[in-house]
Amino acid sequence: MRIFLFGLLLLATGCRRPSTQFAAMMTPTNQLQIADYTNNLKAGDDVVAVGNDPSWSLTINPSKGTMRFKAMNGDSLNTTAPERQNDSDGTFRYSAPVESGHINILFRPDSCVNKLSGQRYDYRVEVDYKGKNYVGCGVSLRQLALLQDIWVLTSLQDQPITANRNNNELPRLEISLTENRVTGTTGCNRLSGQMKADTRQILFGPLATTRMACPAEVGALESRFISELNTALTYQVAEGRLTLLRSGKPIMTFRKVD
Repeated sequence: MRIFLFGLLLLATGCRRPSTQFAAMMTPTNQLQIADYTNNLKAGDDVVAVGNDPSWSLTINPSKGTMRFKAMNGDSLNTTAPERQNDSDGTFRYSAPVESGHINILFRPDSCVNKLSGQRYDYRVEVDYKGKNYVGCGVSLRQLALLQDIWVLTSLQDQPITANRNNNELPRLEISLTENRVTGTTGCNRLSGQMKADTRQILFGPLATTRMACPAEVGALESRFISELNTALTYQVAEGRLTLLRSGKPIMTFRKVD
């Protein structure tokens, strides 16, 4: 009886179609400390800041035209979002009239770690409000928001990637930050899986891919592509181009799909 059941199991396994079978790829979820801004992105927030002594928070949302400041000492403000003023050194600021005078906010580029949470931020932030100075850390979510798009691979390990007779579909990633998901293709097989990113780091995986047989050249590209996605990466987005880097060295570049 056992031999008969084992034979049925082998038969069922052999009848699966490789073109539709999904398999977990080698992309493990590692322990990168990536901040979660999913809710802020869903809300349309542009900047976020927090501080301690006393505990306070700030969010500015241009899409809704709102600025919210709240401190545990009772100071709070919900007003129209002022225009962002950018300086040449990367500093930016906001200033708005309020009932008690003015609120002035300064974001200065500098690695900043919140003492309570241990979370790293990109800016040191100062808020002057009601004669008090609040100091903390903050981020701008503009570059992170640019990740949410469709990206086609143009180079891998300094080698240009172009379509040809054996490779008429280029590897492509479609990133959804609000769902922490990525879908796309390796150039031969479809892929999908999890991803997460903050203002400088991005982590893919675990990923799954179909198992269609690929021409040798395309299969080699697929293997290299998936292998690089398997590593901890940082990123840059500028002028419709996404660059993925490892240890500061560009590994892959993509162009935005219009």
